Amino acid sequence: MMTEKLNASPSMGADVSSKKSGAGFDPSSLFREKVDRLPWTPGIYLMKSADGQILYIGKARSLRKRVRSYLSNRAGLPKITILMDRVTDLDYVETPTEVDALLLEAQMIQRYKPRYNKELKDDKSYPLLKITHEQFPRIHMTRNKTDPKAAYYGPYTDAKLLREAVTLINTLFPLRKCQRLPKTACLYYHIGQCLAPCIKPQVKSDYDRLVDEVKNFLWGGKKSLVDYLDERMQEAARQLRFEDAQYFKEQIEALGRLRKKRFSLKTKEAAISLSATMELKKILKMERVPEKIVCLDVSNIHGQEAVASKVSFYRELPDKLEYRRYKIKTVTGMNDYAMIREALSRMLVGLKEGRETFIPDLIMIDGGKGHLNVAQSVLKSEGFENTELIALAKRLEMVYSTRIRGAVMFERESRALHLLQKIRDESHRFAIAYYHVLKEKSLTRSVLDTIPGIGDRRKRLLLEQFNSLEELKRAGVEQLAGLTGMNRPIARKVWDYFHHQR
Repeated sequence: MMTEKLNASPSMGADVSSKKSGAGFDPSSLFREKVDRLPWTPGIYLMKSADGQILYIGKARSLRKRVRSYLSNRAGLPKITILMDRVTDLDYVETPTEVDALLLEAQMIQRYKPRYNKELKDDKSYPLLKITHEQFPRIHMTRNKTDPKAAYYGPYTDAKLLREAVTLINTLFPLRKCQRLPKTACLYYHIGQCLAPCIKPQVKSDYDRLVDEVKNFLWGGKKSLVDYLDERMQEAARQLRFEDAQYFKEQIEALGRLRKKRFSLKTKEAAISLSATMELKKILKMERVPEKIVCLDVSNIHGQEAVASKVSFYRELPDKLEYRRYKIKTVTGMNDYAMIREALSRMLVGLKEGRETFIPDLIMIDGGKGHLNVAQSVLKSEGFENTELIALAKRLEMVYSTRIRGAVMFERESRALHLLQKIRDESHRFAIAYYHVLKEKSLTRSVLDTIPGIGDRRKRLLLEQFNSLEELKRAGVEQLAGLTGMNRPIARKVWDYFHHQR
């Protein structure tokens, strides 16, 4: 057993055996003593029988609070009563975050196979981590073991935390996030979160090594990702592999920065600065302060070039790295409901597959009650029914919530209303800007159709390289000829068209 990682209550190791051998020993009294000494931090707990057999393994945001709940069993669950009749001892492992606790819980359950965790092992509704069997594998969440060649880990007891874990792993290990390899490098490559095997197949050996690191961590039984990275850094240093040691050191530092942003406890000063979101929580009867808010807006002109935008706000400030645009693909004509359904579905699927990283506390739709109902049905179908959802209607600025019947009218000077308006307006601006980009590309496409020698392939190339017709006009012959798929005669034709033909 992992005795170096498991913790008994302080100063109890010696007198446990003496109490057990004495007359009138009450095992529940000893267990309660240990519970009262548990930390309030995240971690996993291991409930054991008198002979040391592990009966049950669970995770907790707060170890003491969670394990204490077993002593009261207020819900009167028979399985809890049966379990606690057999439990006499307790071990625990502290972890830096609840995400680490989730990952470690699954590893320990697979290792020790406790009797009372059997329902988890058999229940196919729990999510799994999947590393695909591809030339350049991806990691994402799934609920089905449909590919016998893929590697599966879990099951895990909390889908929301698992999505956080996938995001964390994808942030620290630059693996691909796309379902299909694109022809050009995406944003993740430019921000250092992907090796871009789509354009650099020569990275295969480095990519495989990263996949092995992820697999080693998921099976390694470490209590946290930072522990794993630290051990690998020390090992690389001992073997004089200083470049590898530096890599692991940088990952540890990146993890620290990420956790400082995502998981740090709120100070009183921070709480004061979040007055608008605290007001939202109170008025809309939310379970928690919505620190992470996304807003979806759709835009089209006369049913053409339909687009949707997602803007993300963290602690009342825009997080522009998490903005997204969606060109509507399945809807024709002016149908706001259908466009909201497509855009929200694509966002949620992206979250489940790890391509989107901003997991919201609150989703806001620019619209009314009908828009809210459509969005709510999408959340249910994609397994996000517990995510807070509201709609902000332009008429009278009424707010609709899935928690409250009817519309909610905020005071005109309400900080919460001003925040929602700010987020809605930013989403609208972002959608309109994308619409104009698409309109410009459409105009450029129609112009390119008239230039001899520019077929579909070269047209796509020029549209990808230049964002507007004016930008294309400013390109010189040498610049055009240097593009893949172009040559000097064709480049000269394009340049001549804009500068000599009128």
